[in-house]
Formats: sequence, C-alpha cells, structure tokens
Amino acid sequence: MLKFLKGVVGGSGAGLKDLPYNIGEPYSSAWGSWVHCRGTSKDDGTPVSIFSLSGSNVNDGHLAAGRNGVKRLRTVRHPNILSFLYSTEAETFDGSNAKITIYIVTEPVMPLSEKIKELGLEGSQRDEYYAWGLHRIAKAVSFLNNDCKLVHGNVCMASVVVTQTLDWKLHAFDVLSEFDGNNEASAGPMLVSNEFGSIFSSVLLSLFSDAQIQLASPAEGGKSCRKWSSPSTGHLRSSGVFRTASE
Repeated sequence: MLKFLKGVVGGSGAGLKDLPYNIGEPYSSAWGSWVHCRGTSKDDGTPVSIFSLSGSNVNDGHLAAGRNGVKRLRTVRHPNILSFLYSTEAETFDGSNAKITIYIVTEPVMPLSEKIKELGLEGSQRDEYYAWGLHRIAKAVSFLNNDCKLVHGNVCMASVVVTQTLDWKLHAFDVLSEFDGNNEASAGPMLVSNEFGSIFSSVLLSLFSDAQIQLASPAEGGKSCRKWSSPSTGHLRSSGVFRTASE
C-alpha cells in the first residue's frame, strides 16, 4: 500500500502530482479501512498527517462513507476534534484496474494506541492521563450531540488520535450523521450504531467514577475496543506533562 501511495504522489495519478504534501511512512494502525501516514508540506516542511482510503468502484460503500467523513471533518470545528487542512480525490491505475483514493490532510497526530505505548506511563500518571484525555473526548461528543445535533456512532480507541502536545482529538467521521430524537429514521443510512446513547453515557461515567469502561465499535462488526482504566477526575492534577496551551 505504501509503495502504491508513493507512486501516486510521484506523478502516476491524475491530479496528485500537484498534491502540496509529501506522504511519508504509515502508522501501524488507523480507523477502519483508512491508512494513516506521516507527511510534510512541500512548501515549508511542516508536519501533517495524511489519511487515505481506496476503492475500486465509484459507488463503493466505504468510499461513500469516506466522502461523508471528509465533508463533516471540513465543516465541524472544535478544539477536541481533529483539525482539517486539505482533501482531494483521485483516480489512479494499476495496469488496467482503476483505483479511486480519497486523501485527507490534517494537523500532525498519532494513533492513540501507539502514543500510549510510546509514552509508557504507569500508575497514577497513566490513570490521570487517561481521565484527562477522556474528558476531552467527552467534550467533543457533547459538542457534536448538543450543539451540532450530530451522532458520531463510532467512539472507540481507533477513532481517537493524539497531537504533538498530547491532546486527544476525535475523528473518524465516516458514519457521522444528523440526529433527531423524535425520529429514529432521521439518522439516515450513514449511522451504523444504535448504541450512541450508551457509548456517550459510558464516556461521561468514566470521568466521575473509578471504573473500567469498554467502548464498543459497532461500525466495525461489533468488535470491542480496548478497555481503558479510568480514575475519578477528582484525582486529576495539572502536571507539566499534561498541560497544554488550550487549557
């Protein structure tokens, strides 16, 4: 996949030779069928993240959901939601086979699962960081639900990324859709999860109790995401490691 992406950026794809970003090495994990790569701006070398999603049919369901994710991420702005920078879509060819690829460029981030391994936090410091991060994700979900009247439908570890300042950001908006509490059908075909209420409640509950929560990922075959150990927020301290400019 990486070889294909680099070939596309090198000029074999229609339009992508003008992509103002260089695609670097991929991370080992990403949400759904997306590939998450490191990247840099061709102008000044500024680091970015580049997400790509490919399909062989213009009507592919994954591509349709991916386009929904691009539209939503471009228009929804919040400090705890991944910052959108650029997007494009191109058709490339591998022999006689056409491939359609969607690209999203965002602020530089790392998958949460990989950042946790990299930090290697233990004990109370680890628990405080988890609670601190969950608090930010709860704020993002609250904003989507209460201010935008939108349902994320897929809050799990894979839908969370971490910035260079250790902020947790919510993304994976492929199944994000409108919600009307008086009309179940209003969510539309993009909403796969019918457990949004329980997911949101679990996240909020984790901020106020000593418990392990498990956020399910209905959009990926009902598989469960990793369990997070979450302490009471009453024990959360403002240590230098976890403080950011946005606080």
